[in-house]
Amino acid sequence: MIERAYVWIFGESLVALSVVSLVLLGLAFETGFRSGRLRARRNPEREGVGIIAASMMGLLSFALGLTIGYAQQRYEARRGLVVQEANAIGTAWLRAGLVGGEQAPVIAKSIEELAKVELAFTAAKSTEPEAALIAQRGALQDKIWMLTKAVARTDPSPITTAMVVAINEMFDAELAERFAFDSRVPPTLSWMLLCGALLAIGALGYQLGLTGVRYPVLVSVLLVMWTGAMVLITDLNRARLGSIRVDPAPLIWTIEGFTAPSLPH
Repeated sequence: MIERAYVWIFGESLVALSVVSLVLLGLAFETGFRSGRLRARRNPEREGVGIIAASMMGLLSFALGLTIGYAQQRYEARRGLVVQEANAIGTAWLRAGLVGGEQAPVIAKSIEELAKVELAFTAAKSTEPEAALIAQRGALQDKIWMLTKAVARTDPSPITTAMVVAINEMFDAELAERFAFDSRVPPTLSWMLLCGALLAIGALGYQLGLTGVRYPVLVSVLLVMWTGAMVLITDLNRARLGSIRVDPAPLIWTIEGFTAPSLPH
């Protein structure tokens, strides 16, 4: 149940996350404010409440910065691995063109097909086509490796060895990219941020409730800012959600290079 709730709030829709977060934060503030008003009627003493609320907001800011750092690292890792994969595909394709025999053109053609599958995997806007694309990738890798072994047996030359190494590095880069696209901020960190925000905003509402002043404009701006920060983290964290996506341009350039004159790599 907890995992389903996490996926629904943090992993399905940025709009849903925005609405849910804003409503929960608003309820937390209102609950805290009314509790503060009730407390003020019974006991007007409020010394130390501001310090506690400020400390909670400071701790929440630390958790926010830590979570953004995690999400940004994963986003940058995806970007870097797409470039690495594009370079590895280009190198394997060029070296396949240096090898003689009937299998070499077939290997090069299969690498071209594999590059298109990787482009589709990187540019996919949802997780639905992932399984089919991964299956296509696996079939093409098996085909490429089977042909590569045949070439290595018939022509164990340094050029063939270089091609084998390049193809192996290409497979490794593809695996690393897949892992990076699946790697996300730990769910416990996201839950800690959400729960911490609810407690801190509730404490702020309690403090203002003791004074009897809501400051609706400033509080609304604060709630929208916190909601925006959580949406930003989720957008960075999810490779196929929202508008912050990895640019597949390196793979596009590599595929365009297949029709250009071969240059040393």
